[in-house]
Amino acid sequence: MSDFMEALTSQLAARTGFYEVCGIVDRQRRVYPLGSDTKVLSTIFELIARPVIFQLAAERGYEVVEPESQNHYPDFTLLKSKGDHAKIAIDVKTTYRKQNGTFYYTLGGYTSFIREGNERKNIVFPFNEYAEHWVIGFVYDRVATKKSAAAHIFDVSELATIPLAFSNVEFFVQEKWRISSDRAGSGNTTNIGSITGKLDEFRSGNGIFESEEEFLAYWRGYERTGAERRTAYSTIAGFRGRTRR
Repeated sequence: MSDFMEALTSQLAARTGFYEVCGIVDRQRRVYPLGSDTKVLSTIFELIARPVIFQLAAERGYEVVEPESQNHYPDFTLLKSKGDHAKIAIDVKTTYRKQNGTFYYTLGGYTSFIREGNERKNIVFPFNEYAEHWVIGFVYDRVATKKSAAAHIFDVSELATIPLAFSNVEFFVQEKWRISSDRAGSGNTTNIGSITGKLDEFRSGNGIFESEEEFLAYWRGYERTGAERRTAYSTIAGFRGRTRR
């Protein structure tokens, strides 16, 4: 599938001008500025990636299935047929850079369908029907804008004057396991955390796991609480120490 990923990367790179989305337009030609809400921007970037995914999938004989519920994984499923056990999961992730240029993502839960291969809860198809799991990761710089501008309604004719709440949009396409870390992603939630780094590290897939099999074994056995992990493992070194004796 490397040629598919390369084509996806190339097509998204060609859409540079598409990333300067400045608002939502209604049928009266009114433009409502986006602001800096990461969830809103994530939806915008997903919408930009969507036609590219559909086009490339059609060219290669794939059907694209999207989830009926917002909290279902993944954002896009590529398949040859419903009975296909080599489906491809594509998730779109969005975040912003820290001042030092680094960033990270949360990569989905580790306690539900990832452990139960036949489980259909919160996943479009059973996990064991997916052969690959890809991430399209968008990253941007936050731009400070006046609250008065965010509250203002513009006309379509004023597009050039609408302030953008973000800049320097870049992206990567990579397999999920290659950018995963060995720690939970956020607070007490049961989310897989990505590596923390700069764009080149994500594009290169500089994760810590040696294979997808090791990634799955690690996260399927990763406990929910710190107390439980103290008696099991909480790092890749601890995991390997237990499994390679």
